[in-house]
Amino acid sequence: MNRFTANDAISLAYQDLGPKAAQPIILIHGFTGSSAVFRRTIPSLSLTHRLIAPDLRGHGASDKPTAGHHVARLAMDLKNLIDHLHLPHGQIVGLGTSLGAAVLWSYAELFTTSAFARMIFVDQAPLQNYTVDGTTWGPGHGNRGCNSAASLAYLQATLDLAPETAYRGTVAACLAYRSHPLATDVVSVERAAEDEDMFLGIAKLGRGGWYGKLMADHTALDWRDSIRQNFGPGGGSQTKVLVVASERSGCFPAAGPLTVVDLVDMGRDGDRLAQGVTISWGGHWCYWEDPEKFEMLVRDFIG
Repeated sequence: MNRFTANDAISLAYQDLGPKAAQPIILIHGFTGSSAVFRRTIPSLSLTHRLIAPDLRGHGASDKPTAGHHVARLAMDLKNLIDHLHLPHGQIVGLGTSLGAAVLWSYAELFTTSAFARMIFVDQAPLQNYTVDGTTWGPGHGNRGCNSAASLAYLQATLDLAPETAYRGTVAACLAYRSHPLATDVVSVERAAEDEDMFLGIAKLGRGGWYGKLMADHTALDWRDSIRQNFGPGGGSQTKVLVVASERSGCFPAAGPLTVVDLVDMGRDGDRLAQGVTISWGGHWCYWEDPEKFEMLVRDFIG
C-alpha cells in the first residue's frame, strides 16, 4: 500500500497498480469497505489501465480520525489524491460504488467534472431517504433499509453497541445471492462463508460509531439538483456517465440509481452523455460477485 497526506494532515492509503502512463481509473469503495473489495477486478484491468484504489479515511489502512465523517471531506481527499499523483486532467475515469458514487457527486459539486473523462456510478441512488410523503421519492427509489431518521438512529445504535451485527446485515443486503437468491445461483457454503469473513474483516478495521456519523451525512444528502447542475448542460460538463443498477440489489430498487441518467441528460440537446444498465448477475457488490462481467461493462464503456 502507498500513502499520502491529505490537506488536514491525515494519512491515507491507496493502491496504485498497472502502467503509470496508461489511462487512470480511480476505484472508490463504499461504506465499511476498502480498496480490497476490488481485488477480483484489479488484476485484469491493471494490465491495460493504471488502477488507483484509495482506502477512504476511517476505512481500511487509512487513518481513523475522530473527525472527517462527511462526504464532502472524502471528496476533498479524492482531490488531494489526484493532485498528489499529478493525474492527467480530463483523462481520468472515476468509478464509485455505493458511497463512492456520492463522493464523485460531491467532487463534481466542489471542483467540477473537468478532471474526469468518464464516471461510473454503481448502485447508488441520488437520495437514500424517502421524502416526507413517501410518494415523490419512496420505496420505488430510495434505500431499502436506511431511509428515515428512525432507521438511521437504529443503525447508529447498532453500530455503536453491536457493530458486527450491523456489518453482517450489510453483507446480507449487498450480495445478490443473499438478498435475492435464485435457484440458479452457484455459491457453495464455503464460498459464502469466505465472502462474509472477508467483508467482516474489512469493516472491522474501522470504528462503528464513526461509520454511523458518516452514514448520517450520506443518507441525508439529496444529490438530485446537484447532479442536474454539475453534470447537466447548464454546468457545461462533457464527462460521460455510466450508471449500473441491479434488479437484485438489497440496497436500492433499480429505478433509484437509474434516475441519475435522466438528471445528467435533462434538457440536453444532441448527444446524450449518460447511459444506464440494469444487471441481474450481481447485487450491490456486483463487481465482487461476477468480476468478469463487471470488467466487460467497464471496458465497453471506457473503450
